[in-house]
Amino acid sequence: MIGFLLHPVVLLTLGGAAGTNARYWLGRWIASHHWTEHFPLATFVINVTGSLLLGLSVLPLRDRLPAWYILLGVGFCGGYTTFSTFALETVDLIRRHHQPGVALLNVVVSVAVSCLVVWPALDGMDRFYPKPPMRPPVMEAADPETQMEP
Repeated sequence: MIGFLLHPVVLLTLGGAAGTNARYWLGRWIASHHWTEHFPLATFVINVTGSLLLGLSVLPLRDRLPAWYILLGVGFCGGYTTFSTFALETVDLIRRHHQPGVALLNVVVSVAVSCLVVWPALDGMDRFYPKPPMRPPVMEAADPETQMEP
């Protein structure tokens, strides 16, 4: 049963469903406060926090706890972040609202701030989860009894 629960399809499904729900409900909450009348703030907040979460989860999970990375990093963050919505809202700012300057600001600020939160997240996690030391490769000899490490 544990093997089934750790299968990537199950982990992606559970993580994606949780991320999608988190995205929907956070977006609704932000929209209910009328903060999004002139700027797609919900998408911006979700993309930045999703980038931060992904940056915080990569080093501790990807190589050490791959099932957790699949669940959180790929599944949850994949369902939570909203790049396709970001693209649609940016184009709508130009086509429907005739605000190309705001559209450009949305692209620059969203990408820059998301990168700015990933960078320190990776640096901080690198302090707690440094790369494991590389083991030197074992040299293969024709005779297995004479096999030695370099």
